[in-house]
Amino acid sequence: MEPENDLQEEETFSNKDSNGKRSAEDMDEDKPHKRSRNSDDMVELRILLQSKNAGAVIGKGGKNIKALRTDYNATVSVPDSSGPERILSISADIPTVAEILLKVIPTLEEYQHHDGVDFDCELRLLIHQSLAGSIIGVKGAKIKELRESTQTTIKLFQECCPQSTDRVVLVGGKAERVVECIKTMLELIVEAPIKGRAQQYDPNFYDETYDYGGFGMMYEDRGRRPMGGFSSRGRGSGGGGGGVVLIECPPAEVVAGTTCRTGETMMT
Repeated sequence: MEPENDLQEEETFSNKDSNGKRSAEDMDEDKPHKRSRNSDDMVELRILLQSKNAGAVIGKGGKNIKALRTDYNATVSVPDSSGPERILSISADIPTVAEILLKVIPTLEEYQHHDGVDFDCELRLLIHQSLAGSIIGVKGAKIKELRESTQTTIKLFQECCPQSTDRVVLVGGKAERVVECIKTMLELIVEAPIKGRAQQYDPNFYDETYDYGGFGMMYEDRGRRPMGGFSSRGRGSGGGGGGVVLIECPPAEVVAGTTCRTGETMMT
């Protein structure tokens, strides 16, 4: 476990353009984004982590995170927070983001005992609520296709993260397949403009009283078991072959108006 001063040092390394950056880029580079799947357009990926994993990503004296930035020519940050959650932010082109994720996953505490990347894992991707429809698709067709093509489990939590317009997308499966799924999701949502007010999640406002897909009390109640998010409240159900689990996802009409914990209904 890293000394506290190593973690605090990350504040001086953090990317200062972490609030609303994605929306501005989409507006400024609308046309290039339409060809993003075959281009070098920059995207920002935000992954929700347990605070205990920040030290592994940052490294002693910032060694690991500096290496990621240098080796991949990317912006990588893990801003400090006072609660059990932090956000790993990666800004680069989509293939590079995927490479960095594959580098980071084995360093996380719960996966450090594995060799290589042939193990089950789960990552929590943060997206603006108006982008949920791009992942779900018409009558759930796109999310079903993603599950089947990447052989992953996917759960899109209906509640926004506390005091934000972000929703958690929980992706589970073999590490390489999880990264491939997230890569495909980025290709889908980078082409879609953000609609409505955008307020990125600040982990300092984490809330243990409801299940938005984070690492609060409800995560503890799930016993920290692998793929715990998919069995919460008995919502998961058995799926077909290839380890695919068909889980509940909100109907298309729910995506159009999602109620955040701020008490507002955001129309997409």
